[in-house]
Amino acid sequence: MTVAPLQSEIDQLKELCLSHRQIMILGHKDPDGDTLGCSLAFAEALRALGKEVFVVFPPPLPRKYSWMPGFGQIVDSPPEDSDIHLFLFFDAGNMERSGSAVNHIARNAIIVNVDHHTSNSLFGSVNIIDPGASAVGQMCLDMLEHFGWEVTPSMATNLYTALMTDTGGFRHQNTTARALQDASRLAALGADPSYVAFMVYKSRPLSTVKLSGLAIASMQVEMDGKLAWTRLSRRMLHEAGAVMAESEDIIDTLSSLAGVEVAIIFKEVSARLTKISVRTRGAVDAAELCGRFGGGGHLRAAGAELPYPLDDAVPVVLELAREAIQAATMG
Repeated sequence: MTVAPLQSEIDQLKELCLSHRQIMILGHKDPDGDTLGCSLAFAEALRALGKEVFVVFPPPLPRKYSWMPGFGQIVDSPPEDSDIHLFLFFDAGNMERSGSAVNHIARNAIIVNVDHHTSNSLFGSVNIIDPGASAVGQMCLDMLEHFGWEVTPSMATNLYTALMTDTGGFRHQNTTARALQDASRLAALGADPSYVAFMVYKSRPLSTVKLSGLAIASMQVEMDGKLAWTRLSRRMLHEAGAVMAESEDIIDTLSSLAGVEVAIIFKEVSARLTKISVRTRGAVDAAELCGRFGGGGHLRAAGAELPYPLDDAVPVVLELAREAIQAATMG
């Protein structure tokens, strides 16, 4: 992010942080490395300024990120006697993505919305949106340095995790020159790339591996290999001894198949709620497909929640996915 186009909003964020004693930081539910890394790094920066900061995420939290500096300070609600009026959102396309955490927002709240999704609903009092960023972690690095606030090794570790995970270990299409330059900056500030990669990709709990195996075993491939999809039921979670947050990387396995243009994983959140994660290649727009169901994201990676049972959601989404692939083929 070049600071200049968002100079006013970024300076507003600094002034708001300096003028409030208590601050609440929120990401999105089923948190990934980007929303966690930004939230934890910014929280450390604010605490160094003497602020009382509450990082709030609805449970369950993904165990794969429990090693991140500050992870143990995450709570599911602020103290009852808190008087918070400033709320910072990192990597949340809309307020609903933060789940039950938004119930703690005061009526007269000031909301700062920091994100990189093109589909962001601009729900903040201040909106700092950079669709060109590979991860919100890059935006946080630029802002912290612009403010003149120290980026410690632990903060650099969290922001490097944000950037590395949102680029799929620097393998996704959003791995730009800027992303690699920022990764180098963070390494120079104290992040250990090999350690972060080991903790994210080579320290998975047994339950996560079991869950991946169950999901891959039920995978379906159709349309001459262009569409791959699978279902993840609550029964499978129970069988693997896993929580839904452990399913984060399954979609990348589906999308790694040669020839696949659309990969979808259907997640049974409850009896009447199904979440989808979508990855695309070629002419199909993942954000547009998910937008049909009120979701959003990026061109190549997006998601949505459908108020349908798993068995009802699957045919509805697959019909539109097939149509999108056919349209792309004919185009």
